[in-house]
Amino acid sequence: MKIAYLCNFDTNGYAGKNRATRQKLKALNNQIDDLVIVSANFKKLKFLELFCLELKAIYFILTNKPDVFISRGFVGFFVQKIAKYKKIITVREVHADIISEISQTNKFWIVKKLLIPLALYAQEADRQTDIRIFNHPDLLHWYKSKIKENNCDFFVYNGFDYGSKSNLFKIEARKKYNLSDGIKYLIFTGSASYWHGVDYLVELQKEINKLNENIQIVCGGGKVSEKYDPDRVLINISPLDDKGCADLLQAGDACILPVRQSRVSPGSPLKLYDYILHEKFVITQENINGYSDEVDKYGYGMLVDFNKPYNSALKIIEKLKIFNDDAIKLNIEQFSWNNRMEDWLEGIKISKNSFL
Repeated sequence: MKIAYLCNFDTNGYAGKNRATRQKLKALNNQIDDLVIVSANFKKLKFLELFCLELKAIYFILTNKPDVFISRGFVGFFVQKIAKYKKIITVREVHADIISEISQTNKFWIVKKLLIPLALYAQEADRQTDIRIFNHPDLLHWYKSKIKENNCDFFVYNGFDYGSKSNLFKIEARKKYNLSDGIKYLIFTGSASYWHGVDYLVELQKEINKLNENIQIVCGGGKVSEKYDPDRVLINISPLDDKGCADLLQAGDACILPVRQSRVSPGSPLKLYDYILHEKFVITQENINGYSDEVDKYGYGMLVDFNKPYNSALKIIEKLKIFNDDAIKLNIEQFSWNNRMEDWLEGIKISKNSFL
């Protein structure tokens, strides 16, 4: 299979989206005959550059004719038209109801207004494609009920790349971040966005402190806003790149993953798969697809209700008193990008046959 992939951001960047896309495309490239990537090399969205990306992708499709054209983000609509004319199967990655999520970003209001036309453009590309790959079942079901029904659509969660694992031992990682041996640390890494529920961690830490337990939540990567943690009860190490976050994970006794149900889809959290890669005990929100079901499948974690911080604190405290890493043997390959890209290709092949 020969695939062309188009996106409107730089796959060499180190934000979560950029890093994950780079990792998944590396895994995809190892499983097919040829993969050509057309991506941006600019940091800010500019209409002219987006137009040039489309032209570049169109040129490749006309001169090379891949079997499948995959696109994501604010590009792809016009390329899809050409691809369909050339009888090339078109695929879209869909990660969110992009229009509703714009309102929840921290961007200035004028930037949000300017993003709306681009979001509408992207949504039209989502509509007209042959196959959609969602990263969450809730988003897939919402799309089918609200926008368009298509039996060729499917979902695949995010994953991890083995090369992202830290090589530090726990004692080395604690020394690097000046963390004490006498305290149990719960690690939260990556973006501290509103929908990640960082304020839940603040309330949880307050309850732990009231119970006089030597347990401390550490957030690494993104900056935790003073609005969410005015008393600074959390330790926040920021900024940290992906290697720094991986090293911080090695310093922890367990990892923690709340989520706020403020979006159509709660998302497929990349940090969860970083936790799994490092074979850490994971504490996450109960009854949330993409969180509780994946931790259950992982077989090494616990589910709590972060909306009830006192109850959650008690459960976590009791668990940390008894659990032991030493004898744990885990099969984490099912969560790798290699496995996820196998699912992609299987879904595309099955759907592709319906167009023949």
